[in-house]
Order: sequence, then structure tokens, then C-alpha cells
Amino acid sequence: MSKVSITKVHNDFYEAVTKAIDSLGEPVVVPGDCVLIKPNLVRTIAISDSDMTSPGIIEAVARCCLDWGAARVIIGEGPSYYQPKSRLKECFTHTGVNKIAERLGIEWVLFDDHSYRTFRKIADCTPDEFRVTEYAFTCDKFINLPVLKTHYMTTVTLAMKNLKGCLKWEDKPRFHSPDLNRAIVELCKIVRPTFNIIDATTWKQGSEKLLIAGSDIVAVDAVGSALMGIDPGGVQTVSLGAMAGLGQGNLAQIDIIGEELKRLKFKIKLPQEQLRQSFPQLEIVGADKACSGCLIPLLSSLLLLGERGMKLQEPLTICLGKNPDLSENRAWLLVGDCAEVNDKRRANQVGGCPPAREELLNSLIQAMGR
Repeated sequence: MSKVSITKVHNDFYEAVTKAIDSLGEPVVVPGDCVLIKPNLVRTIAISDSDMTSPGIIEAVARCCLDWGAARVIIGEGPSYYQPKSRLKECFTHTGVNKIAERLGIEWVLFDDHSYRTFRKIADCTPDEFRVTEYAFTCDKFINLPVLKTHYMTTVTLAMKNLKGCLKWEDKPRFHSPDLNRAIVELCKIVRPTFNIIDATTWKQGSEKLLIAGSDIVAVDAVGSALMGIDPGGVQTVSLGAMAGLGQGNLAQIDIIGEELKRLKFKIKLPQEQLRQSFPQLEIVGADKACSGCLIPLLSSLLLLGERGMKLQEPLTICLGKNPDLSENRAWLLVGDCAEVNDKRRANQVGGCPPAREELLNSLIQAMGR
């Protein structure tokens, strides 16, 4: 039976990380190991909300590895495609992760600056060719350190989807078509973390600061989904991952150690639900065809404007992906180069691959003020 621990985090991150791992009785690091720690770092601004791994948790995990005798500890990440390639290192420097590494005498690496291993013709749901960081294969231990959050296309983005950061920057958007969920499962067959710790310390809607930990990546995601009030059976990465033999997706077959899941569970609003509530006159088309380069800045901008209380004055359709079907009877906003049309009089467009978040945010504000 797979084991997953749920641990409350109070003021001492180091104590919580140690407890989360020790309670499972599975030694993660042994003396002499080279350890890769892969957090979720997607933006260049300081971490102040729940969409990136807490620097305190990153540091605590690194300190634990050193105390367990690791000979080399590396914090590595390949940030999201929506982040301009010229600014990828800022995901480390602006969040202070580089200072953590300097303080501990360890390394931080941007995967895109180093070697990749090429994979070809893996499955019909993956690109014909894609590249995965060599660090995923050359380190003795791989600690996967995602954050607890939802996703527009995959419902949740937890331990399994966090491995998408191991892909080279240019290859990330190509994983979105034709089936992102199946492609993530195929990636999880290639990249096998030693251990997974979901950071739920900054989650806005939860009442407790928590860590969810285990070596079974599917089981960890199943528990993380359930914590947010989402049925793991309805999460395709979990169900497909279990079918592929990557782990246990049935909560009844998971030994949950530590805190009691049913007492901590809360019900989140998925991004689609939040957008419907904030902007009932908004329609988004082509999201199933879009990559994260367009989708993430669009959704984050809309959710930000919703939190600010902004409203649409008239119906608006936002179109992503190729060959948009435009109507003369509705206001349109096209997002990304893929949505380009010849008749620019019919619609506004925020171009770019990926589009600049600042330009997109300003265009949305303008559209709402019509």
C-alpha cells in the first residue's frame, strides 16, 4: 500500500519537512548523494501568494539534504514558457532562491543553460521530439517540490505536472497538443522523482499550512486533489497515471499518515468557476488548443482583475489558438500569435509567443472599459 504523509507546518519549516519525511520511514537521502531539488518557480516577482513553492520550504528541504549527508545539492528549475527566455534566471534571483543557495553553499541551475537529453517518437500524445534536462537522470536523488494549486486545463497542477519544468523552454508549449494530460503521464514515465513534497503552506483557501509527502507521485497527487475537495478519480493525470502503473490513485488504497484528510478538506473554486462568477459575460474559446504561454498570463490577469472588482460592460469573447471563428455581433480579443487573422479591423489582438503579460493586462482593462 502506498503511503502519504500530511504534516502541519507551524513556524519551523525545517522541523515540518523532517517530520513529513521521517513519518513515512523511507530514507530519502544517504551520505554521498547528489540531490536535485525541483521546486515550482514560474514568475520573476517575489513570492507573495500561492502559485510558487515557498522559499522557506525550498531552504528547509535543502538543509535536510545537507544534514543527511548529501555531497552535492542542486536547486534546479526550467520556468514556464510564458516567461520570456531572456528573463528565466530572474525566477531564481527575484524570488531569493539564489541567495538561499549562496547561504547554504549549494548550487542553483537554470536547466535551459545546461545539457538536455532528446527523446523521439515516445507516444502519439507527445511531440515527435522533445528534450528533458540531464539533471533529471544524472543526480542520485530527485526531490520534486511542487505547490498546491489548480489548473484550467488539467484541473490540478501538483507533483506530476511539476515535472513539465524539466522540459526545455521551447518544447513546453508543444506538450499541450493533442492531449496535455496524457503527455504529462508519458513524461512521468521518463522522469521518476525519488520523493515528492507538495507545498501547501501558502494556499489562500486552506485553513492550515500543510505538507503532503510521499515517494508515490500519483498517490501524492490524489491526496493533494482530495484536500482541495476535488475527486482524484476525476483528475485525468491521476487516473491515467494509475492506469499506467505509475502509482496508486485510489484513496482507499493509500495509507495516509499524520493529519486526518477528511478534517482538513476544503472546497476550492476552479479557475473556470472563478471566471464565471467574476465575468458572466466572458467567453473563452480555444483554451483546449492553447499552450501555457498564452493561457497562464491570460488567466492570471483575468483572476487579478476579478479580485479588483472589475466588470465587463458588454459581452466579450477571448480567442486563443489557430483559426478563430469571429462573429460581427460580439467584441473580441485575440491572444497570441496563433490566433492571428488577416482582417485586423474585426478584432483586437495581443500578439507574441508568448504574449507579454503587461500588454495583455492593459488590453483586458481597455476591453472592460468599453
